[in-house]
Amino acid sequence: MINCTSCIQALHQYIDRELSDEDIVQVKEHLDACRGCLHQFQFEASLRRLVRVRCQQLQAPESLRAKIEARLASERRRFLNK
Repeated sequence: MINCTSCIQALHQYIDRELSDEDIVQVKEHLDACRGCLHQFQFEASLRRLVRVRCQQLQAPESLRAKIEARLASERRRFLNK
């Protein structure tokens, strides 16, 4: 099982579901056994939900959206041409 330091370092990736299956199991086992890390996980997950809800209520200015979309298209083309 992983220690508290490793668990805390992996929380954002765990919340975002970016860990391997093995790492997910290790973090989950640690959270099941460690009240302190579970509390930190609950805080981080709640904060993430709050940010997501609040950000959905706002819209970026159209000029910013256009710049982002253009940059993404440029990066996609660059990636596909490699």
